[in-house]
Amino acid sequence: MICLELNSIAFIPDGNRRYAKLGGINLLQSYQLGTNKAHEVIDWLLKYPQIKVGTFYTLSLENMNRTKLELHALFKIFERELNKVSEGSSFDVNEIRLKFIGRRNMFPQKLQDKMADAEKFTENFSNKTINLALGYNGQAEIVDAAKKLAIDAKENKVDLDSVNEKNFGKYLYGDFPSPDLLIRTSGTQRLSGFLTYQSAYSELYFLDKYWPEMNEADLTTAVRDYYERQRRFGK
Repeated sequence: MICLELNSIAFIPDGNRRYAKLGGINLLQSYQLGTNKAHEVIDWLLKYPQIKVGTFYTLSLENMNRTKLELHALFKIFERELNKVSEGSSFDVNEIRLKFIGRRNMFPQKLQDKMADAEKFTENFSNKTINLALGYNGQAEIVDAAKKLAIDAKENKVDLDSVNEKNFGKYLYGDFPSPDLLIRTSGTQRLSGFLTYQSAYSELYFLDKYWPEMNEADLTTAVRDYYERQRRFGK
């Protein structure tokens, strides 16, 4: 039996729009609830010192095809939250490093600049790292990584014979430990293109609640479930 420490965790926070429909609230309110829930989850993770990395599927590449009105509302929330990072937020107080993974060039330049500012402000924090996947798709990440590798190979910066499954990771959007545990809310049982390369051996946990409904006891149960599993890695 192989039972490894839970160092890296990931979340697919699914179900905001369905929660809004059931609750009779508008999408903007629902997305704000989802954002508030993410902050709660990060606070809960602070109680697990062994968990050093948390990665959230914030906005997929496919989500970028939503209506202009919906994207405008989301961008407003992102901008407001990014403004808080350097203003005594949980990231500052708890020394949490913030990173963004995905195709940033799909976002307004103002948001791109604020992402860069937030990363710069938190770059020396070492308590935990939180990755937010924005404009993200796992297959697109692999394609973009392959392009970077091809450029390095063309410029003789890398020996292709030396490339393997481990060091290929440096070409991905973010260089962080693959998730040991990946949690998806809403009861949907698929990964929807999240961390396609990194999740090859992740343990999966599907919660039959919408993201805004998740509570701390649900996280505790998921973590306990992880430690009861056998991770064999094909052995």
